[in-house]
Amino acid sequence: MCLLVAACALLAGCGGLPGTGPVVAGRALGEVLNEPVRVVAVGPVDGASQEAIVRGFLRAGEDIDETHATGRSFLAPQSVDLWRWSSEDVVIYDGDLTLRRVGDDRVEVSAAALARLTPDGRYLEEPPGAREKVTFGLTKVGGEWRLELPQDGFGLWLDNDQFNRVYTNRFVYYVGRGGRDLVPDSRWFPIGTRLATTLARAQLSAVPDHLAGAVTTGVPAGTRLAVNAVPVTGGKAQVNLSSEALSADPAARAAMWAQLTKTLSQISSVGSVSLAVDNTPLELPGGVTSVTSAADLGYDVAQKSFSDTALLRSGETIRRIDPRYVPDTGAAKRPDLKPKGGDVGQIPDAWVDLALSADSRQVAALSADRSALSVWRTTEQTRRFPSFATSLTRPVFDINGYLWLAGRDGSGRGRVFVLDSVSSDPASSPKPISTPWLGGRQVKALSVSADGARVLVVTTDSSGGDEQLGLSGIVRATNGEPQSLARPLRQAQSLTRLQAVTWLDAFSYAVLGQIGATDPMRPWLATIGAGVDGTRPGLGRLSAVPGAVAITTVGGPRGLLLITSDNRVLARAGSTWPLIEHGSDVLVPGG
Repeated sequence: MCLLVAACALLAGCGGLPGTGPVVAGRALGEVLNEPVRVVAVGPVDGASQEAIVRGFLRAGEDIDETHATGRSFLAPQSVDLWRWSSEDVVIYDGDLTLRRVGDDRVEVSAAALARLTPDGRYLEEPPGAREKVTFGLTKVGGEWRLELPQDGFGLWLDNDQFNRVYTNRFVYYVGRGGRDLVPDSRWFPIGTRLATTLARAQLSAVPDHLAGAVTTGVPAGTRLAVNAVPVTGGKAQVNLSSEALSADPAARAAMWAQLTKTLSQISSVGSVSLAVDNTPLELPGGVTSVTSAADLGYDVAQKSFSDTALLRSGETIRRIDPRYVPDTGAAKRPDLKPKGGDVGQIPDAWVDLALSADSRQVAALSADRSALSVWRTTEQTRRFPSFATSLTRPVFDINGYLWLAGRDGSGRGRVFVLDSVSSDPASSPKPISTPWLGGRQVKALSVSADGARVLVVTTDSSGGDEQLGLSGIVRATNGEPQSLARPLRQAQSLTRLQAVTWLDAFSYAVLGQIGATDPMRPWLATIGAGVDGTRPGLGRLSAVPGAVAITTVGGPRGLLLITSDNRVLARAGSTWPLIEHGSDVLVPGG
C-alpha cells in the first residue's frame, strides 16, 4: 500500500458514548466535511521497480499536502518543475490503470476517462468510451528509478474515489440583474484547511463568461484578499479585503457581503462572516459587523415552485390532475382538482406542445407542423401569430412572462425567439435574440431557470447530430426583456443523445437522453457543473422509459413526470415510472 489513512482522530473518539451533557443539533444529512479523511502519501522505497514508481507517483497525487513533497520525491530533478498539479487539468478515471512498456525506459499509462477538471474548477465529462493516455520516461537517480514527465507538463490523475476524497463541489454566487436573487455557479475545490480561503478568492473573481451580462457582482474590480488566508475563528470567517473594496457603494457592499456569506456558509464550521479592508472592519447600516445568512441582507436563491396539481391535456380538453396519485394504490386524492380561475379548459387538438405560464393564466401551443404559434387566455381572444420560423421547439414561459422558443428563420438559420406574452401591445410578436455562438447549429429544446438568469439549451448540428447541452446566461435589457444569450458552458457530455431537459431547482436539472445510440431513452438527474448521475461510479440511475418524449417536474427530482409518444403520463416512484394518466401534455406553471 502506498497510501496510509491517518486514523488518530477516529481512535481518540472510541471511549464510548457520553452519558450526560446537552442535546445539540447534529450534522445535516448529506453534509460534506471539509476534511473527512486525511490521506498521507508514501514515497518511493529502495529498489522499487519502474511500475512501482509510476503507480506510486500517480497515487501520491491524492496527498492534500500543498507542497506535494512526497509526490515530487518520485521525480527526476529535471521533471520537478514540470509537475503542475495546480495549473494543469486533473484527469478523473474509472477502474484500473493499464501500464505498457514502450521501451527500456518509457512506460505508457492509460485508463478509462470519466472527466477532466480544469484549473479553474470546471468539471468536464468525457464522452462514452474515452481513454486517457500518457507516456512517462524513467531514469536512474542515485541508482534508483525516478520518473521523467512529459515536456509539456503534467497535472494529476485521480480515480473517481480519490477525486471525491480530494475535491468537493461548491457554488460561487452572483446577483441576478434587477433583483436580489443569488445565482449559483458550480466549481470544484480542493478539500482541506484552506477551503475558506479558496472559496473567498473564487468569489472575488470576475463573472464567468457563460454568465457574462446575465448577473452582476458586488465585488469591485481588482479586489483581492489583503492577506492570503481567511481564518475561521469561533465559527466566524474573517475576510480581509484589499483597498479596492472601499469603492463599493452601500448597495454593492451589501451584495458583496451576501455573496461571500452564501459562498462561505457552505463550510460547516462557518456560522457568520465579517469583512474588513486592510484590517479595518467594515460595517453595514446599524453598526452590523457580522452576517450569519445572506437572507439577513435580503438576498437568497430563487426557488422553483412546487405544485400539488398539474394540468393534463387529453384530446381537446384540459383538466387538473393530482400528479402524485397512482391509480389502484388505495391512496386518497388530497388536492382540489376543480378548475381554478384563469384555467384554459380547451384547446383544439390541431395545436400541440403546450406550455403554461408561471401564473397559470396563459397556454402557448404550436401548430402540428410546428410553423405557427398561438397563445390562449380565458379572458381574452386567442392570439395567433403570423409564421416567423419553422421547426419550432416546445415553448416555455419564464418567471417574467416572456415566452421562449426556437426554430429556423427564413434562411434556415437556427434562432432563439422571445415573446412578451404580457404586453398590451396588439402588435407584439416573437423577436429573435442575439446568439452568435450558435453559428450553423440548431436549437432542439430550452428550459429557463426559476431565477430567470439562466437557460439550458439543447443544440444539434445542421443535420441533427452532435447533440449538446449548454448552460447560458440570459442578458436582459433594463426593462427585463431578453436581448441575448451568453456563450454556453457545456453540460452532460457523457450523453450522446438529448431529447428534452427541465430544471429541478437552482442547482440541478433532469434530462431525457441516451449514452449509446442503441440504448433506450432514459431520464437522468444531474447537478450543474458536476456531471450526470448514473454515468459515474457509485451513483444510481433511473429506469429507462422507451418512447419518452417530454419531461417536467411538479417539484424537484421526486416530482418528475414523463410523457411518452403513445400519450402515457408516468410519475416517478423511486427509480420506476408507474402510469398515472393518459394524455399528450402535462402543464406545470413555467415548466
